[in-house]
Amino acid sequence: MRAARARLLLAGSLALALAAGQQAHAQAVPEYAMKATYLYNFMVFAEWPNQDAHGAPESLQLCVFGPDNFGTALNSLEGKNVNGRKLVVQRASSLASLRRCHLLFVTEREAPNMAAIQNVLGEAPVLTVADSPLASGAAILLSLDGRRLVFDVNVQRIKKAGITLSSKVLQLARSAS
Repeated sequence: MRAARARLLLAGSLALALAAGQQAHAQAVPEYAMKATYLYNFMVFAEWPNQDAHGAPESLQLCVFGPDNFGTALNSLEGKNVNGRKLVVQRASSLASLRRCHLLFVTEREAPNMAAIQNVLGEAPVLTVADSPLASGAAILLSLDGRRLVFDVNVQRIKKAGITLSSKVLQLARSAS
């Protein structure tokens, strides 16, 4: 009963966060603050296989690869609860360090290197997210549509990584293919 109630609350918070992101004006809510919220919610509504394989079972790693514009928006997520696990935010500095991530945000500067990133990741259970169309092969692509933040989901990439993404997220996506 409590688990069902918690899931319902999480589903509601995702819907509200995503709806707010779609309606937010750039001046009212900074773009990267909304992107940080999306990343957090993607983690809430994702399940990884063999979650203990990433190290301490009590933590989930949200990594950013490349110079970013998040500022303190991501730092505010540090230590938050994600389905009973502590969220750890890291700025990855090398390709070799990417396999330890649960969610990997690839910055615009690193987007042209997406093929090399995917080669390093292979079929590792890493949910890749990017905000540049140059990041071909990312599991989730965030983009601005006018003043709305939207996302597209590459279902095949998510399946290849062995990750399960909630159907609620897929329904809110602009496209899921």
